[in-house]
Amino acid sequence: DDPNYKSLRQEIKEKKGVATLYFILRAMVIVVMIAQFLNGNFENFFLCILTLILFLVPTFLERKIHIDLPDTLEVIILLFIFAAEILGEIQAYYITFPYWDTMNGFLCAAIGFALVDILNRSERFSIELSPLFLALVAFCFSMTIGVLWEFFEFSMDFFFGTDMQKDTIVHA
Repeated sequence: DDPNYKSLRQEIKEKKGVATLYFILRAMVIVVMIAQFLNGNFENFFLCILTLILFLVPTFLERKIHIDLPDTLEVIILLFIFAAEILGEIQAYYITFPYWDTMNGFLCAAIGFALVDILNRSERFSIELSPLFLALVAFCFSMTIGVLWEFFEFSMDFFFGTDMQKDTIVHA
């Protein structure tokens, strides 16, 4: 047997709840992706592919950095990705619910705080940050992710003619 396959099976056994949510969300995204393809909405089809790729981020972090993300944090990351891409973009929650974008910003700050806190508590790193500095780093993390996301939205709108910024008033 392949050692990576064995470690994956072991990880699924240890994190049944996270694995179940992961497979449910993946299945939902695949159903939405097929529907978008059949409807000829290729922009949303590619957003579904991006979502499936982003779902791999927690596993990538765990394997490459060799840190164990708490189950709750993994669930928050997966739900955040699903909420931002599928619900926010494809189901237009950003337009339907006025504070949807704000909620995603708070989730991003929570993820940033949790990641820095995990590194702060890790014995592999010899730094110990104060709670104020942790809060500052979480804030900076969420702002950086927000700015990068705005760059991504602008680039998609500019190069591919999408309307990810939802600025239906300004067309050029």
